[in-house]
Amino acid sequence: MIILAGCGEVETREKILPDGNKAVVDAAGKIVSEDKTQELEEYIYDEQSGRYINETTGIWYVVDNGYKLIPPEQYFDPKEVGVPDGINISGRPVDVWELSEIREITIQPGDTLVGIINPYFMNEHFRMNYEWYAKQVLELNNITDPHYIRAGDTLKIPIYVDSGNKNKSP
Repeated sequence: MIILAGCGEVETREKILPDGNKAVVDAAGKIVSEDKTQELEEYIYDEQSGRYINETTGIWYVVDNGYKLIPPEQYFDPKEVGVPDGINISGRPVDVWELSEIREITIQPGDTLVGIINPYFMNEHFRMNYEWYAKQVLELNNITDPHYIRAGDTLKIPIYVDSGNKNKSP
């Protein structure tokens, strides 16, 4: 509740505006105060779509509950444009991932499954659901206990590409 000088108490609530900004509105819906979201440099706001768009890269984001967010449906290649600073990046749905290749590695003494998977996940599949990717590795290798792998065995690592990627190269 906000107290305005000379008016007594005014019943208010927070509202998210169509452009993603937060506003405090009174009982009649009138904006009492507004918290403008600072748009990132090189991005312009498109009122029609409600998106902030980078005219150079084409990457866009929306503001969701006060957070800048690249939603799941937005594809971009971090190798071409980098990962934008100051924006949360949501994971892509599992149905956009297409198997591109299977790499085989030899398990070394002291290796763990997580230690082997993480570099592939972080570098090549950073918008993929981690649990889904780990499950693909387990199934591909017929592993029932992820805590038990043996040095000298061959481990198959699936490499996926995002179907939004036009040239399909990992």
